[in-house]
Amino acid sequence: MNPSISAHSVPRISILVAARNEADNIGRCLRALDALDYPKSQLDIWIGNDLSTDATEELIQNYIAGKSHFHYRLIAEPWPGLKGKANVLAQLARDARGEYFFFCDADIAVQPTWLHNMLGQFKDNVGVVVGVTRMTPTGSFAAMQSIEWLVSLGTMRFFSYWKIPFTGMGNNMAVTREAYLATGGYEAIEFSIVEDYALFQAILSRGYAFVQAFRPGLVSVSEPAPTFSQLLRQRKRWVKGAMQAPLLIRLTFYASALFLPLLLVLLMFLPNVAMTLAGLHFLLVACVAILTLLILNQPDLYRYVPVFWLYFLVINPIMLINYLLPAPVQWKGRTY
Repeated sequence: MNPSISAHSVPRISILVAARNEADNIGRCLRALDALDYPKSQLDIWIGNDLSTDATEELIQNYIAGKSHFHYRLIAEPWPGLKGKANVLAQLARDARGEYFFFCDADIAVQPTWLHNMLGQFKDNVGVVVGVTRMTPTGSFAAMQSIEWLVSLGTMRFFSYWKIPFTGMGNNMAVTREAYLATGGYEAIEFSIVEDYALFQAILSRGYAFVQAFRPGLVSVSEPAPTFSQLLRQRKRWVKGAMQAPLLIRLTFYASALFLPLLLVLLMFLPNVAMTLAGLHFLLVACVAILTLLILNQPDLYRYVPVFWLYFLVINPIMLINYLLPAPVQWKGRTY
């Protein structure tokens, strides 16, 4: 810890983590949280085990033994109207005593300065701050997901200048205790499989402001979806959340999803127009991606930008079709 940081000069913070079958990832998450550059006396980290069927519980218990700033809870029963991650976070928040609640996923590795960088965004009437996340660099598929996340977050940052909110990101988000309690907590918010978005909207509906933070010191690292089928399951949940968003956001998604079909139709009847549109679209996507990577200082992803355009062109219509298919959302071994 930075010796210049006094426990008396910083607020108490609670970090809430929901874990279900995260044996492959929870160790990295716990080590990153333990390495935070923040006084341990002002920090309490709550890990909720959502009835994991793998070695998650044992790994958590072994790691936090003797560390008084860590707290473990087995979430064995759902509260009325809640299930999954929302149920875990609701129960952890009831015990948390921090002035701020920070949220991260069990497959996330945060930077040591995460808390200080996020705290710096809480000014005036801000009740919720959304951070930045990328994927672990494990190959080209992970790189595509990283750039997609960062470009999406960069777009959210752009719209935030006009006070247009997109969504919360529960893998890297913080709220004031006051704002959380003003909503009544997760137990008072209508259940949603995108619990972060539901909390984000509930806080804004109570008159609080938001910040879409966007700087290198806030970039946390998540595990990518390892296969395309797992990516589709993940995105089906996300798009269901996006469809609850304001009209402008939904129109943005539809425009991105329908661009490739429009391009293919034009290619048959007006090939020159189609090629011109494709070229302009490539320049737009490439410029936004490069600017985003420059701002966030992610140089390892530059070389993937040309390929990302093709990925971006194809993944959006696939996400729309996947969302429209009459199938339930499968997530963490549960059906919603």
